Amino acid sequence: MVFKKIIDNDRRCPTQKLKRDSVDIARCCCSVLIIATLLLVSLGGLQANETNANNLSSSHRMYGVEIPSLDEMAGDWLQMKDVANPPDVHNFNQMLVVGRDLTSFYCYPGGLFTHTKNPEVQWKAGYPLVRLTLNGTEFPAVETRWYAYRALRRNLDCNGIAVETDTRMVNEQRGVLCRITATNTTARPLKTTITLRVPGVLQTDGIGVVNRTQRPGVASVVRPSRRPDTVITETNNVCWNWTVELPSGRTMNLGFVAGDEKASMVAQTDARVAYWTANFDATMDECKSVWEQRWADAFTPGNKHFSGNLPVLKTSNAALSRNYYMGALTMLILERTQFPVSPRSFITSGERSDGIQYYWDASMQATVWALLEPAGMKATLRRWLVQNVRSGAHTSLTAKSGYDTNHYNKITGYAFNACTIFKTADEYLRVTGDRTFLDDNLENGKTVLQQMDAIATDWETLPKGPHGLIDYGGNGNLLECAPAYINCVASLNAQNIWMMRRIAEWHRLHGEPDRATELENKAASLLPAVLGLYKSGAGVWNAYHIDGTLVELRHCVDYIYVGDALQNDLTPIQKTEMNAFVNRELFARNWMRAMSWQDASAGHSTRPDHSPTGAYDGWIPLTVGTMWRLGGPKDAFDFYCRTAVVTKEGPFAQAHEFYGPNKRDFDAPVRIAMRGGCMKECISGAAFADVVINTFFGFSPSPDGCTLITDQQTPRPFEGTLTGIRYGRNLLQLIATPHGIQVSKNQ
Repeated sequence: MVFKKIIDNDRRCPTQKLKRDSVDIARCCCSVLIIATLLLVSLGGLQANETNANNLSSSHRMYGVEIPSLDEMAGDWLQMKDVANPPDVHNFNQMLVVGRDLTSFYCYPGGLFTHTKNPEVQWKAGYPLVRLTLNGTEFPAVETRWYAYRALRRNLDCNGIAVETDTRMVNEQRGVLCRITATNTTARPLKTTITLRVPGVLQTDGIGVVNRTQRPGVASVVRPSRRPDTVITETNNVCWNWTVELPSGRTMNLGFVAGDEKASMVAQTDARVAYWTANFDATMDECKSVWEQRWADAFTPGNKHFSGNLPVLKTSNAALSRNYYMGALTMLILERTQFPVSPRSFITSGERSDGIQYYWDASMQATVWALLEPAGMKATLRRWLVQNVRSGAHTSLTAKSGYDTNHYNKITGYAFNACTIFKTADEYLRVTGDRTFLDDNLENGKTVLQQMDAIATDWETLPKGPHGLIDYGGNGNLLECAPAYINCVASLNAQNIWMMRRIAEWHRLHGEPDRATELENKAASLLPAVLGLYKSGAGVWNAYHIDGTLVELRHCVDYIYVGDALQNDLTPIQKTEMNAFVNRELFARNWMRAMSWQDASAGHSTRPDHSPTGAYDGWIPLTVGTMWRLGGPKDAFDFYCRTAVVTKEGPFAQAHEFYGPNKRDFDAPVRIAMRGGCMKECISGAAFADVVINTFFGFSPSPDGCTLITDQQTPRPFEGTLTGIRYGRNLLQLIATPHGIQVSKNQ
């Protein structure tokens, strides 16, 4: 049954009260139609859909929800030599990145990221490096594999011994465990001396090692999981030795535990490490079980951890399923529970300073954020909205209050701050239906509505360029690694139009039609100048530089942000040309280029997130969403599914890069990037789940709540169900078919 009553974008509820605790679907006349339609959905149709919807080989049933298990979500075994950015592990407080040997790890705890010119020593802060030798020889990790709760490394040929290591983090504590498994792969017994060399000094018990020199003011304690046969002290090192005789095919296990804290708390740290050591196997198991519970909670309505839940996707399309769930998993990897803003917060990436949240990156996961953790998102938005959009590119979750009262006459942070903060607030309001938030008083004395209005019109006091377009300054304010992307760019000027139109809708719903009309008129006045930047026939947009030069830009940012803002203002020919440009110059087999090789700056831009050598991970789902809305749903969906191959390395990152001698080819291999300080993972990767919900299934409520599903009757190039989408007091199920989207209540 086609859910016709909620697809008409021009339909508006006759009356709606803005001040109410939550959206109650039965309170507006269009919502009455929603309920009526829901009740008419055939049970037989639902049962048939359930039969055909999902083809997962193994569902995560342990915690009562049918989703891929964490082990199913693991990456592949990869050659370490082909990996630019080795696997990491997170524990909802901190993270680590494993080294290229078998036992070391770096960047623990978060906030100790250090960039150097040598990518091999990029992470050097954190624990002392524990080194493993067999009969005096140290062997490299030849292969590696990522899991959400652990990082595996192995070398199957250490002179007849196969070694695999398993590194995990204690949940929400400053503790790391590493299990070493050694197997005799020869046909004869082997006598082997296994040594762990630990930097530091021996404790009085003759086993534990303390290091007070790695980081000023911090002391780490390391202990073995089983008593060594001998302990030898060296200059600045302690060696634990085990001499074993392994029969053919036999395996032995040992390991170590590390913990750290302030130097004055060595005794407390040692006590924790001793406990984990004494309960080594149980603690290793708990590292996994905590992660499994958190993963299940994320998809369970009424769970005990999150204030909301993510919908469960069921589909026979393996690539669609893989990208959706990896997007969700990327978000959980970056969850943090120790910050005062909210006990359920999401950082941008683990390697940065503790609690850093970049507005632009976080905005890309706004739909899943609003569904999974609406309470935490609301608390975070109260913090975001009072920040000066012209100062800084990020905020810190370590502070619960405070804001910059200055108003600068130029951009000193990202120029995209205004539209991304605004978009995130708008998404919260629409997805949750919590329109009472508009009347909440913020720390600066303004209401949310007033502050959103101020953000939407902040551009008016910026310097003007040709034709009244806003001048956003140089690279540092825009795309710091795209040389020509400066001054009067189409993307941000188009977003100004969109923000004014959207805040006008909120004003009108709030009973302020005069202000709404004023904003709509301002948007209409700016529109011709923005549309005048389009390069006819090319599908790309120009920018006016400050000297009046018109410069062609062949970058995905204009495509995304102009296409998003002005999709109803563009002609069919423009939409076709824009999509053709992306298909022709940006898409590769399994990833995309942020910038075309035909861009005049291509040879001067090498950082993988914004250049022809790769793309920021957030660009892929945003580009896919724009292409779908500009009339290319099949091409958008097909490309989205092709990118699933990158998840063989694990979660979505700050950027993936093309590499090797054929890196300019359509079929170029792709991997997680490290060049230019690119992080192991990034919260923008959650947008891979966002686009499934708000575009493929069309769940994008209008401000008045009368339209829940956009382009509902557009044939979907896939089949599947999305179950457990909360809207107001209802949990909805969306069914994608070749005939469009059907909507029902959860059964």
